[in-house]
Amino acid sequence: MAVVSPTTANVCQDLIPVKSPMPRLLLFDIDGTLMDTGGAGGASLLDAVEDVLGVSRSQLAPLDLAGATDAGVVRSLFSQTGHDLQDTLVNQYLARYLTRLRERLHHDSFTGRLLPGVESLLLQLRTLAQADLGLLTGNVREGANIKLQRFQLDSFFLEGAFGDDAEDRNLLGPFATRRIQAITGHEYAPEDIIVIGDTPKDIACARAIGARCLAVGTGTFQAAALAGHSPWQCLEDLSETDRICDLLLN
Repeated sequence: MAVVSPTTANVCQDLIPVKSPMPRLLLFDIDGTLMDTGGAGGASLLDAVEDVLGVSRSQLAPLDLAGATDAGVVRSLFSQTGHDLQDTLVNQYLARYLTRLRERLHHDSFTGRLLPGVESLLLQLRTLAQADLGLLTGNVREGANIKLQRFQLDSFFLEGAFGDDAEDRNLLGPFATRRIQAITGHEYAPEDIIVIGDTPKDIACARAIGARCLAVGTGTFQAAALAGHSPWQCLEDLSETDRICDLLLN
């Protein structure tokens, strides 16, 4: 029988691969979570109603955009104005919306801003191997890009799910997961996925895929109201960078 010396044993031990923990998949909402566009998004949707559908915004019910998908908003606006969801007309509407969104976001009167702590948090997370960053948003893909580019956030995210993937927000999680898995090669278990959002619909969306939700009171809903929907964690905002990184990755 061969005798394994302590030195040999140490060498053999060193050769045993150590499995690294799977990175967390962090899926960020955009409006009310990363940024406040100062109403530019909603105003642009109504601009397109007037420009393409020929109906004054004064004739419409107030928009409820908190946690909504653009596909759902379009359905509601078309219904209110008596138009069928015909592909050509929908495409014309969305093209006009995107044009007006660019104009409003770059207009001299634009009052939008990044929300507290967002830039610092994303900068730190980007340096950490334990975090893969993606999007889970109700914005159509190009609308999301326009908003992110306005605040120079577009380089932080690998991929995501968008409001033109599904009208029901609860169906978006698997789109984001599959796309980011294809890029990273990582297989994310539900417990490795955290949705960061500012509405009860973000909490429900996380729950629909067995993920956790970090809810932040930076949008329409205050943190106390969000806490009533039982998210995994609930914060006033994203300003405590080190604490939030510790929460998300440990």
